[in-house]
Amino acid sequence: MNKPSISAGLSRALDWAGLPLPLGLLAIGIRDYRDGASAGRPMGGAVLVLVSLWVVRRGLPHRRARTTVSP
Repeated sequence: MNKPSISAGLSRALDWAGLPLPLGLLAIGIRDYRDGASAGRPMGGAVLVLVSLWVVRRGLPHRRARTTVSP
């Protein structure tokens, strides 16, 4: 079993650290939309949240079943 390196753990932590800002922008966009602002603000926040979630998912270690080839 390979132990993850420190840089891999740091990279994963930075992926997760990038998520709170888009969530805050989404919340502010929704609040502003309720106060009469453009619908583009919550949509932009939602796009940023989706991009951040994609980055987090891309950084997760994926477990794949190893297939053995029989001779």
